[in-house]
Amino acid sequence: MKKILLICLVLLSGSAMAQIDVTFKVDMRAYNVPFTNANVNGTFNNWCGACNPMTDANNDSIWEATISLPAGTIEYKFTVDGWTGQENLTPGTTCTITTGAFTNRILTFTAATVLPVNCWGKCGECGPLGPQKLQIKLPITWQDSAATNLSTTDFGGTFSQLAPDPIEASRLALKITKGNTAELWAGTTLGTSAGFAANIPFAATSNQMQAMVYSPDAGAVFKLKAEDKADPTKSVETDATTTTANAWEVLTFNFANQSPSTAAINYTYNYNKISIFPNFGVTGATAGEKVYYVGQVAFGTVTSSAPSITGEVLAVYPNPNNGTFVIQSPLLEDQNAIIQVKDVLGRTVTEVKGPSASNGQVKLNKLTSGMYWITLSSGNSTSSQKIIVR
Repeated sequence: MKKILLICLVLLSGSAMAQIDVTFKVDMRAYNVPFTNANVNGTFNNWCGACNPMTDANNDSIWEATISLPAGTIEYKFTVDGWTGQENLTPGTTCTITTGAFTNRILTFTAATVLPVNCWGKCGECGPLGPQKLQIKLPITWQDSAATNLSTTDFGGTFSQLAPDPIEASRLALKITKGNTAELWAGTTLGTSAGFAANIPFAATSNQMQAMVYSPDAGAVFKLKAEDKADPTKSVETDATTTTANAWEVLTFNFANQSPSTAAINYTYNYNKISIFPNFGVTGATAGEKVYYVGQVAFGTVTSSAPSITGEVLAVYPNPNNGTFVIQSPLLEDQNAIIQVKDVLGRTVTEVKGPSASNGQVKLNKLTSGMYWITLSSGNSTSSQKIIVR
């Protein structure tokens, strides 16, 4: 009887340790920053950073890694050079799961699996990619989304997007919604993990930035943080307080006067990344959902009293929405403009052409929740904007 029991235990132990090959693939064409290696990180390797590097054997920007794992369910995401850069996945999309402030890819497998190619930061393939956009730089006016990558990165319970100016709807600004579950430190990074195209030129006699903000309340503290995109421990932050409600005002951020209990400015550091924290120090549970707008952000002083928006821009509001929304863009002045709505796999969901597109209103019936892309075309000009349908 003891021998039989021992054999059963050995068999069970061998079964529990069985490993299955899983092949991960990511298309890195959408990642615009130089890097050495792509990595896959997840619950299976304790998010270790660089311990599972990927390879691009034929230099086609498709990076792969095959890893032996026990059957089950894992969360994972793609990163570059350890944790130098990571995907910013959209909550609610088909390949993701969100736990608290973290959104990762999710996979359940019971046999050897070769995953399809996924685009960096998206579910599904990249599809055709247009010309590379310019890296964001100061001053930021939110006006040239066709040529400059004006992406933003939210954290702690904020949601940001380009939207019409709350006073003058013909202009655009960055709209930041701080939700009712937001952390007291919730905010938005202006740009991607690549930071700015050039360092902020801080000097002992020149250490001021300004930002135009629109707040629903006077007395709201806005924090501005500058950091080294390659080393976030090298940072400096300072605060400014709104003095008016429901109106644009210019806030001055003096980095020589850092926030209490934070590091002083170091003029030998490379500061090339900025984050803004609206109503800093107050949770969403305390304040309730609040909407803030950011206009021009500049080193030194801003050059206008209101956000200046020109060029081929595209605003969608409300966003998120229930499938009914309005598009605002100078391109709609063309009676031959075309509005296309595509899902994350690049499939066209609906298309509106000609005069019927000129009012910019789109209604999507029976649309499942998730992320979609709005593309507005007029002649040789095209602008796109991401939307979330709930």
